[in-house]
Amino acid sequence: MLESKDSSQLVAARLLEFFAAWTAWFRGLWEVGTVLSLRELMEAVEAVPAGVLSDKAVEWLANELSRALGPDEGIAPQSRSLLQRLLGSPLRPRSGELPAVHRLTEEIDASYLSRWAGQLAQGIPVKPERVARAVASHLLDAGFSPDFLHRWLTYRLVHSTQTYRLSDLLEEAHGLARTQPSRFQVLLTMHNALGFQGPPPREWCDAPTVSKWLITNGFDPTHIRQGGGWLLTVQARDAFSAAEQASETVEKLAARLLIGTGQQMRPGDHAYVEGIQRPLPLRRHRRVEVRSLERQDQLFASGPPSRVDAAFELLGQLDAPAVVAVAAGWAAIEALLVAPEDGQKSPAGDRLASLVACSFPRAELTLLASLQGRSSASPLYEQLLRCASNHERASVMGAAIRQAQPLSWAEPVWSHQAAVARMKGLFQEPRKKLKEVEGYAVRAFRRLYRQRNLVLHGGQTNAVALRASLRTAAPLIGAGIDRIAHAWFRHGVQPLELAVKARHRLDLLEPREPMALLDLLE
Repeated sequence: MLESKDSSQLVAARLLEFFAAWTAWFRGLWEVGTVLSLRELMEAVEAVPAGVLSDKAVEWLANELSRALGPDEGIAPQSRSLLQRLLGSPLRPRSGELPAVHRLTEEIDASYLSRWAGQLAQGIPVKPERVARAVASHLLDAGFSPDFLHRWLTYRLVHSTQTYRLSDLLEEAHGLARTQPSRFQVLLTMHNALGFQGPPPREWCDAPTVSKWLITNGFDPTHIRQGGGWLLTVQARDAFSAAEQASETVEKLAARLLIGTGQQMRPGDHAYVEGIQRPLPLRRHRRVEVRSLERQDQLFASGPPSRVDAAFELLGQLDAPAVVAVAAGWAAIEALLVAPEDGQKSPAGDRLASLVACSFPRAELTLLASLQGRSSASPLYEQLLRCASNHERASVMGAAIRQAQPLSWAEPVWSHQAAVARMKGLFQEPRKKLKEVEGYAVRAFRRLYRQRNLVLHGGQTNAVALRASLRTAAPLIGAGIDRIAHAWFRHGVQPLELAVKARHRLDLLEPREPMALLDLLE
C-alpha cells in the first residue's frame, strides 16, 4: 500500500490512469519522456541532410525540449545547464555538440527515476501531475506495456503488505527501468498454412506442431482454429510487449509474402507466450473515438463525399501497423485543416491542437458530473438529475467546483480529486491552463508529422519515437475531429472555420468569465 499523503495518492492515481486501457482522452498521457525526446532530437538532426526534415523543424524541437528541461527533477542541475546550452547551438550531424548530447542522454537515462525518487525523499514540493507524467512517460518509453505497468503498480498499491513512500515507489520503478529485456517465446497462430513452394522458414510450425506446443505450455488447442503458426523468440520488457513485438514481426513477414507470392497470411486473434497461462489479445486499439458519428446519426449515412468523410476513412487506419497509421493519421489532419496559403503542413496540427484544448473543459466536467453519487450531504446529485443536457450538467458541475461545494463520488477515487484540482486551476487561470493543454497537443501532432516524414520520405520504419507518437497523438486526433464532425453535421461549419474560432476564443479567454470555457466551440 502507499502512504496516506494526499500528494502521493494523487500521483499514484494519475499513474494508474495513464496505464489503464479505458482512460478517456482528456485524462490520458499526451507526451513522451525526456530521454526519448532527446533521442528523437538526435535522430531528427541526422535526417536533415537528406531533406527528410528541415532545419526549422529541428530548431523548434530543440527549443521545446530545452524549455521542458527546466522543471525536470530527473536531471542533475549541471547536466541540465549543459544540455540547454547544447540545445541552443546549431546541431549538425557531424558537429561536436551531437556526441555530447548523446552522452548526456545516456547519463540521464541511467539515473532518471532514481533522481526523482531522491528529490522527493528530500521533501521537494510535489506537483502530482508533473511527477506522474514524468514517471509514466519514462517507463512507457523504456518499452514496458501499459498493461504490465498497470498490474505492477496495482500490486504495490492494493495487494502488497509493505507501506511505500512515494520515493520508495519511484526507486522500485527505477530498478524496473534498469532491468535488461528478457527472452520470450511467442506463438502466433495463422488461420491458413503458408501457401508457397519450398522449405518453410525455421520459425514456421505446421498445425500439428502448433497443437503440441500449445498443450505443452498449458493451453487448450481444442477451439483454436489454425493452419500453422509462427514460433518466435523475442527480447522484450514484458509478456505484453513481447506479444506486440512478435505481432509486428509477423506483419512484416506477411507483407513480404503478399508482394512476393500474392498469398495472404490470416493471423489469429491471440498470442501465446511461454510461461503466461492465458492468451494475450492482438487486436490493436489506439483509442481514436469520434462519438459524434453516432450522436448525429451519421454512422451509416450516405451522400456526396466531403473532406470530413475522407478524414473518417483515413482515421480507420490508425489501428493499422505503425507505418500505415502515422501516414493515415496525418493525412486525416491535412484533409481537414490545411489552408491554401500554408507554406508548410505543420500548422494543420496546430489548428487541431486548438480544437483539442477547447474541447477539454466540457469533456472533463461532463465525466465528473456523471460520477457524482447520491448523498444526503450534498444537493448536487439531485440538481444534476434535473439537467436536460450534457452542457447543462457540465455547467452545474463547474459551478459546484468553483463554489467549493461538497462533492460525493459513487466510489472514492483519487483520480477524480486530481481532476477536480485540475479544473480549479483551469477556472482560476483559464487562458494559461488551456494554453498548456494546447501545447501538449501541438507537440504531439508535430511529432506525428515528423514521424510521417521519416516514414514516407526517409523510409525509416523503426524510428525511435514512431510508436510513441501514435500512443500520444491518436486519442487527441479523435477528440479534435469529433468536434469537427459535430460542427459539420449539426451546423454545416467548415473545419478551418471552426479552427479559426477556437484560436480566437483561446486568445480572448478571461478569468472573470470562467463558464465561457464550456462554449468555446459554440
